[in-house]
Amino acid sequence: MFRIRHIVSFIFLLQAFTVCGQDMQFTQFYSAPLYLNPAFTGANVCGRVSLVYRNQWPGIKKTYTSYMLAADHFFVKQKVGAGILCAVDEAGSGDLRTTMVNPSFAYETKITNKFAIRAGLQPGVTIKSINFNKLIFGDQISKNNKNGTTNEAPTQNKTFIDIGAGILCYTSRFWGGASFFHLNQPNESFLGMDDVRLPIKYSVHGGTKIAVNPDERDPSLKRTITTAVHYRGQREFDQFDIGFYYTQNIFNVGIWYRGIPGLKAYKPGYSNNDALAIIIGLQTPRMNIGYSFDKTISQLAGLSKGAHEITLSYQLCKPKKKTNRVVVSCPKF
Repeated sequence: MFRIRHIVSFIFLLQAFTVCGQDMQFTQFYSAPLYLNPAFTGANVCGRVSLVYRNQWPGIKKTYTSYMLAADHFFVKQKVGAGILCAVDEAGSGDLRTTMVNPSFAYETKITNKFAIRAGLQPGVTIKSINFNKLIFGDQISKNNKNGTTNEAPTQNKTFIDIGAGILCYTSRFWGGASFFHLNQPNESFLGMDDVRLPIKYSVHGGTKIAVNPDERDPSLKRTITTAVHYRGQREFDQFDIGFYYTQNIFNVGIWYRGIPGLKAYKPGYSNNDALAIIIGLQTPRMNIGYSFDKTISQLAGLSKGAHEITLSYQLCKPKKKTNRVVVSCPKF
């Protein structure tokens, strides 16, 4: 076990050095709408603020910890949603840190009284930093090295422009969209002589809400089942999430699966089979709280100790019973 842990840690060190770390991912992706698709900007009834915290693989030292704060609002007369997303992702023993500040905009148009389309744009700035003094290099391990490793500038920073865009189609019951990030493929290398382009990340997502007892008039007794899917890929890596949750009164409970078993493997012997997630939440007219735990089912199951994720969103106004807008029916906790 000792050797396995150190091998895994060494792999993360290499990832930090080559700056090939993953983009942030969230099990409750619908609770990070601006990160999922900029077309969701302002898609709520009124302004909202969202918070997300994720601790991925806490059983492995210095893996991934993510924090996100987002706020957005819809301007009815202009049919424009505007918002901002701020996020920090920390990974690896080299203190690889990614900070994002992304303004987000969306334009909404109604096709019919029950169907609408939104297009979104998300230009932003990303800052990456790393401390090379906390990394272990091959020549520090090799017995043939006599001079040792030197770093004149142990801490490196890289700032670049990063652009994303997306489209969303929806009714009051169904929603579906696609988004693309790193469209300008910025160079994220810390070393001036290298050209390391951040590959485009793409996402396809959708869902529906089904009323279990549509004739029930008592709001506390109404029950719904919401399903959602999310496929995303970046270069040779991809993932697929599918699941549902059940809602009655203010309580939510659901189950999620992540993976593409049988259809694709990362490499021979490494199936694309990642995690099962349990989700619980509380949903009021203005505030939504969610917690999810990912149970790892891949070959890291004995080491990772899963992942914990907490989400919180707050609507800045009291929801109106009637509105002329088509409101997206996506999950809100």
